[in-house]
Amino acid sequence: MAEVDRQSADWDANMVNPCLMPPGSKMDSTLTSPALFAMHMHPLSRPQHGEYHDDMSDSGSSNISSGSVFSQTTVEESCRRALPHFPRPALSFPTPALEFDFRIAVALNPEPSRLENKIKKEITTVAAGQWSGSFGNGRVLAGGYDLGQARGFRPIRIVEGAFVMQTTDQPPAVLEMRTRGSLSGPCDILDSLLGPGQPKDIDPRQYGFRMFATVKTPDKRYAEIVNCGLWVASGMWSGEELIIDAYRVT
Repeated sequence: MAEVDRQSADWDANMVNPCLMPPGSKMDSTLTSPALFAMHMHPLSRPQHGEYHDDMSDSGSSNISSGSVFSQTTVEESCRRALPHFPRPALSFPTPALEFDFRIAVALNPEPSRLENKIKKEITTVAAGQWSGSFGNGRVLAGGYDLGQARGFRPIRIVEGAFVMQTTDQPPAVLEMRTRGSLSGPCDILDSLLGPGQPKDIDPRQYGFRMFATVKTPDKRYAEIVNCGLWVASGMWSGEELIIDAYRVT
């Protein structure tokens, strides 16, 4: 698998977005709705840290230069100052849920295929596979692909895939599954997972493979079931096989 603009970086498995979980926060795990989150984090409902103040208008303008803002405030304070602008705080939506829907397992060809385009790419093609789930089962046809690319300064790969699924009906229906997500972990492990001919039997706890997926088909028997669906998925490698569990967002 070709690697583009790889830059070394220290791997930190404990990275947490400070906007989501400020240091010292006592966020209750039951505060799941945006409205409750906004109420809990509103500046009037909890003590403020530091003496920095910024009279920011609803339009987002400020009477302080951007340079002084970044020099006098932390990311946590920036997040807190933004919360009074939380749109429609009284409005609450149903919380999306996840339901396990199907599993797909594909065998990948050991040698990559080259794509000659404006940008030269190497892709790992699908040799064969099988799938099963709530809306049927069948095999995965050869010809799909799994594409990994190196981007950014952290040890993360953007991974895209396309898999052609066929049902056992007569005549069979053809469904196309497309995935896009990220593969994160130590650089040497990512190189092994995405590199042709590299060993793939690596403990999946040493890397994270998360993605979203869509499934489309022109077949009327399945169009209503899958065409408007959205899935989030988790993947792992076992030998030369890539296995993906997909959860439907409901």
